[in-house]
Amino acid sequence: MADASVTLRDRLAWLAFPVLMGGFVVLAAWGLGRGYDPVRWGMGLTVVNFFVILGVEQVLPRNPRMNVFRDRQSLNDVGHGMLLAALGRPLGGAASIGVMAMLAELRGASGLASVWPEAWPFAAQMVPGLLLWTFSDYWIHRSLHTFDRLWWFHSVHHDTPQMHILKSGRIHVGEELFNAVLKPIPLLVLGAPPEIVVFVGLWIVFDGNLVHSNIDQRFPGWAHYFLPTVQLHNLHHAQDRRHQDSNYSGSSAIWDVLFGTFSHPHRCPLGPLGIEDSPVPRGFLAQLVFPLRAQLATPAVHGPSASRTS
Repeated sequence: MADASVTLRDRLAWLAFPVLMGGFVVLAAWGLGRGYDPVRWGMGLTVVNFFVILGVEQVLPRNPRMNVFRDRQSLNDVGHGMLLAALGRPLGGAASIGVMAMLAELRGASGLASVWPEAWPFAAQMVPGLLLWTFSDYWIHRSLHTFDRLWWFHSVHHDTPQMHILKSGRIHVGEELFNAVLKPIPLLVLGAPPEIVVFVGLWIVFDGNLVHSNIDQRFPGWAHYFLPTVQLHNLHHAQDRRHQDSNYSGSSAIWDVLFGTFSHPHRCPLGPLGIEDSPVPRGFLAQLVFPLRAQLATPAVHGPSASRTS
């Protein structure tokens, strides 16, 4: 009986990523293909995806010691997520619209208006869509680890010894505004249609929830070079700065491989998660003001550069 139970768990762990990621990607494409309102359909799928992953975490945990219901920071995570939904993303969306209007004039003046391959099938358009988004995401994420002024905001996301579904929304509202304005620029410059932008956004949400989740997910060794695996992102959240400053691209490791920041989970021991000797406070309101207060601190004392040189 014990052997059968282990075998069943192993099978479920191997199926977890293709079923959860593939299932929600298919649902997103199906709804958009039927002409459903992209905003409403996207919001509905995002909510359902969250609760499905939360439920699977309880029956197929990657690490039984990590649990959303026993994590003392979970209420703070909820607070950050609610603030993103109520303030960060609406403001970021408004800023993106302004950027879109400005870039529309740029496209018309520069002749880029016809660059996007709109005649291609939808699935084919997703390839350049994902490549452009992940390229932008890679460099923006890397900048958050490189520059102290940006790291203060990003450190709130990294300051956690646990990984579960709520951590995907543990993002400082200031970082969210930074991301919302800059990440879509390559797609907007080349004139990607709204359906592609929405679909890419949903793809990022689905894989972001999975890589932060506490679901046992298994992959062959070669898959870590291409897929957004939980093992890659766990390494990115490790206290060890060598690993924390790697695996920046959450949706695919191809850019990390090309630019020399890839850490393969089979060759790198994980160790504890979070930030060693973290200066991030424990309280929610204190976490909100922390990046602003940290700007006044000496970067060599608290910033990421200090950790690299120590």
